[in-house]
Amino acid sequence: MNAATSNPDVTAAPADGTPFPLSHLQRRLWLLHTLDPTGALQSTARCFQIDGRPDLDALQRALDDLVERHEPLRTVFPLSATGEPVQLVLPAATLPLTPLDAEDGGEPLISAREFAEQPFAADRGPLARAGLLRTGPDRLLLVVAVHLLVADGWSWNVLLRELGACYAAALAGTDPQLPGLPLQYADWAHWQHGQLTGARRHELRRWWQRELDGAAPGLGPPAAGTDADTAATATGATTHATDVTITTDTNAGATVARPGRAVTRSLDARTEEALRALARREGVSLFAVLAAAFGATTGRRIRREKLVIGTPVAHRDLPETEHLLGFLVGTLPLRVDLTGDPPFTELAHRLATTAGRAFAHKDLPWEELPWQQPPGGRRTLPTLAHHPAGSTGSLALPGCRVSELDLPSDASRFDLTLRISEHPGPRRSSVRVEHDTRVVPPVEADDLLTGYLALLDAVARRPTARLSELLTQRPRPFDQLSP
Repeated sequence: MNAATSNPDVTAAPADGTPFPLSHLQRRLWLLHTLDPTGALQSTARCFQIDGRPDLDALQRALDDLVERHEPLRTVFPLSATGEPVQLVLPAATLPLTPLDAEDGGEPLISAREFAEQPFAADRGPLARAGLLRTGPDRLLLVVAVHLLVADGWSWNVLLRELGACYAAALAGTDPQLPGLPLQYADWAHWQHGQLTGARRHELRRWWQRELDGAAPGLGPPAAGTDADTAATATGATTHATDVTITTDTNAGATVARPGRAVTRSLDARTEEALRALARREGVSLFAVLAAAFGATTGRRIRREKLVIGTPVAHRDLPETEHLLGFLVGTLPLRVDLTGDPPFTELAHRLATTAGRAFAHKDLPWEELPWQQPPGGRRTLPTLAHHPAGSTGSLALPGCRVSELDLPSDASRFDLTLRISEHPGPRRSSVRVEHDTRVVPPVEADDLLTGYLALLDAVARRPTARLSELLTQRPRPFDQLSP
């Protein structure tokens, strides 16, 4: 715990080895972890193919350097005497390179996935693991898995960049030259608790009450006799669609593992360039364009003009958090307003304005958001995740060629996520739908993905056309499902 920062509002958390509270972001994640029977759903893993002959001793030293440098890699989450989860930073911990074998000559990626998906015990750790699987004389697979409680998506960028730097230093027999860490996660969590006063909470709740009023979760059922029919007219959707009834993420994961599926398609290069040009002309971000299309595609399927989608948002406003490992990401609700059958360019501006306002009020904990309770007491929030090129990090090891491989998975963390990943160089951006198959059946997820890509193509050609002119593909409405 450092807090060696020039920001007078940031003070160090107690550094005497006593437990300290979870951040507001961690509390929801910890609850989801306790409801997960697999013990691994709230974690992420990356797999790298290493061609060459890496120095494994140097690689182990690099991992040791990272564990010593970043407190979250030494943090566990036991229960206090009152039954509340707390964080405890251990004085020392290890992240050993575990040798792996492809059992009975099986598929190496399957073995890598099985290693990554071993349960994490939050109360005793470790909450990170690394494994090596040799697939040829000069080829290895490196698998690194971390629990989200200690490292979010941004943290991967830090982790991989510093792993490469520490490995290079170990090869040269020198100390790694890394930027200083003015904060550790405990210091940031301590600061966050101090910022969210009772008065600030009240102010945020009042704002979100107004912002979410009259808008349904993006996969929730249309309210009877409200704007369903007018929304269908505005977006060209049929009015005979079956309403959707879906469980929340916590309910869906409370008793059984969440069966998941993912489908990835490439975004047409000419469409992508046209969307970038559109964003520049309109003075909005590419995210606003992509989110507007997601809101329109989703709204058409649930026959609503006013809905809410979600997007991950980093709570890294402080410059001192740039090189920090930890969980500093939350889901931000975004209101989508399709009223008036707007031209797509107008919808993109609406989303840009909405996102800016929501970001300024992002600090209210998720469980305190004043949601309207949908019929049946169930709701879900479809999420759009946009990863600009280079934002997820890459691994470089001197003397080796490193390429990343996708790990197969048959579990889903959320009900529905649309993930757009930009890639450096000539590789086309990918659009991936990930879904819980109990909540959104494969045929419906595929139809959503197809409809989204079709809308992007149409927007690229006619960005000023109205939604009813762009949404020409007949959607497959979400079926009604039992919880």
